[in-house]
Amino acid sequence: MMSQLADKHADKCRFCWMCRHLCPVQLQTGKEVNTPRAKALLLSMVRRGKVYDESMAEVMYECLLCDACTDNCATGYQPPLYIREARTEAILNDLAPKAVSEVLDRIEQTGTIYGTEKKSYGKTGKAETLVYLGEVAAVAVPGMAKALLSLLDKAGVSYTVLEQEPASGVMLGDLTGYVEEVRQQAEICAGAINGTEAKEIVVLDSYDAEIMVQKYPEWGIGLKGTVVTATAYIRRLLKDGRLKIARKAEGRAVYHDDDRLARTFQEFTEARDIARELGYELVEMFHHERLAKSCGTSLAKAYMPELVKRIAAGRWEDMLRTKAEIMLTASPQAYECLAETVPEGRKLVDLFEALDGGCV
Repeated sequence: MMSQLADKHADKCRFCWMCRHLCPVQLQTGKEVNTPRAKALLLSMVRRGKVYDESMAEVMYECLLCDACTDNCATGYQPPLYIREARTEAILNDLAPKAVSEVLDRIEQTGTIYGTEKKSYGKTGKAETLVYLGEVAAVAVPGMAKALLSLLDKAGVSYTVLEQEPASGVMLGDLTGYVEEVRQQAEICAGAINGTEAKEIVVLDSYDAEIMVQKYPEWGIGLKGTVVTATAYIRRLLKDGRLKIARKAEGRAVYHDDDRLARTFQEFTEARDIARELGYELVEMFHHERLAKSCGTSLAKAYMPELVKRIAAGRWEDMLRTKAEIMLTASPQAYECLAETVPEGRKLVDLFEALDGGCV
């Protein structure tokens, strides 16, 4: 059912309890079956003859692929590796939950998880910088997309945005595993980006950035430009004096590290530097940087919205244990998830919009 590598990881993880306290899904449901160990145990049972069924497939989708388990594994095992392959088996054998199948249908019909086509922010012409916004910002968090582009305009950056921005492959890859269709999406996306001859690719969503820097090379898909996160790029513009802050923000704030920016890119200082320069007084939640708890993902929200709502509320509970009034985020996926459960008296702030409002 699984590759030898995934099977090896599952067979080892079934003996270990050490990451169970890190899983944001298990922390909310309280179910042992939601731990990485339990998922590995189920898959090892399949290898030993148990039939892989719909109930097992449902468990494999009750995971955010946030990588907290992998990042904190002392022995180097990777639960998302076997969870993704288990999702592939679920799709191939028509065992995926109904809600997951509905999201797949929306992707097939419109190209996005939302069932609506991605809005175009296209800016044609040749430029050394290309901005890749991603579907979450383009469809669900347009304020963040517009703020990022506004900041580039204010800094005098010559940039281009693809007229019809193709999917990076990350949504389909997280939903179905890394099947051939995902590789084909990646190839189309890379071809469109390379066609601009941009030397630098500024990526707003860290999930898109991750698949570009990790999986594209593995599949032999080369990007001619260098991928840089939007937070790192904007921090550079501030440092170089190309963006000037005229109006300072006020308030005590926490910054939420999104899963892949924190654990894949290990980028912690850039957004915090932006927030401090903007005038916020920063404090930290107990779980931050690489240990940050996930607040959910846009993909997971698309097929299990109630559970993601609980997970996001759990992240607000972490914030309420501090003296902060404001939760800052620079991730479109985090913003979408956190926006539904803002506690009374607290505020969710998009860091790019805040900076755009303070810059001239």
